Amino acid sequence: MNLKTLNIHAGHNFNVSGADGYFSETTESRNVKNAVISKLQSLDYKVYDCTDDSGKTQNENLKNIVSKCNDHAADLNISIHFNASNGQGHGVEVLQYSNKTKTAAQNICNAIAQLGFKNRGVKDRTDLYVLKHTKAPAILIECCFCDSAIDAGLYNYDSMAAAIVKGLTGVDLTANKTKIAYAGHIQDIGWTNAVTDGATCGTVGKAKRLEAIQIDTRHSNLDLYAKAHIANVGWKDYGKINNNTVIGTVGQSKALECLCLNCTNANVVYRVHQANVGWSSWTKADGVSTLGSVGQSLQLEAIEIKVI
Repeated sequence: MNLKTLNIHAGHNFNVSGADGYFSETTESRNVKNAVISKLQSLDYKVYDCTDDSGKTQNENLKNIVSKCNDHAADLNISIHFNASNGQGHGVEVLQYSNKTKTAAQNICNAIAQLGFKNRGVKDRTDLYVLKHTKAPAILIECCFCDSAIDAGLYNYDSMAAAIVKGLTGVDLTANKTKIAYAGHIQDIGWTNAVTDGATCGTVGKAKRLEAIQIDTRHSNLDLYAKAHIANVGWKDYGKINNNTVIGTVGQSKALECLCLNCTNANVVYRVHQANVGWSSWTKADGVSTLGSVGQSLQLEAIEIKVI
């Protein structure tokens, strides 16, 4: 599709609210919508905000949205939503009326999945009012599940919006902007060069323990706190860390076995590769969740960290 003019709206409104869970669909669909519009306008796209805040019933809300969309000669209508499934579902999916929108829908789904969300794919839905009644082709983005602990840990409205824009335009507005860097001390190897923004630090499939890590928080001015469980030592609390903090040990042949990170001013997520287990799920650095194990003598071998 040749996209020059777009209609974008947030789903539901505060009279006819959407799903709730760890966050509100009604609130966050507007946060994402606003950020998407701002980012597209910065790239010189013509964008109309077709969000309805006046409808008193679901039918009024839907009709108002379609009416606003049909007032403009747009190339694509985009509806921003969040899913819910009693805490059981997680991931992103994009709903479409026909294959006219397949490329844009798939690109958006893939871009959001790159943030760590499960890719549930593009699905045909010919029964949804907005998809059926807009003059221009329409897609509905179910960004993630608002009642999923996994998705809530990954979610950030600005990174979600950037992913949608990337899927639509091919432009990565986060490219070349390092948000976090980290290096590791590896058995028989020593210190690695620093890697950034979700890249793998350590080894996989080589049975080499990760003995220490250093995290450079300066790129995003992160307030990051760390605890680590070290083989034959136990838990050590490092408090607020900086780029000089060594989490773990060097020269003592002791593996990191478990980590607990806490970022208080940004949405940091991380995952670890553990011997005999493999990669953990992406987990929010909330100061409560731990990655790894205690009392099982299973070494950590690699780590990935990113700001979303």
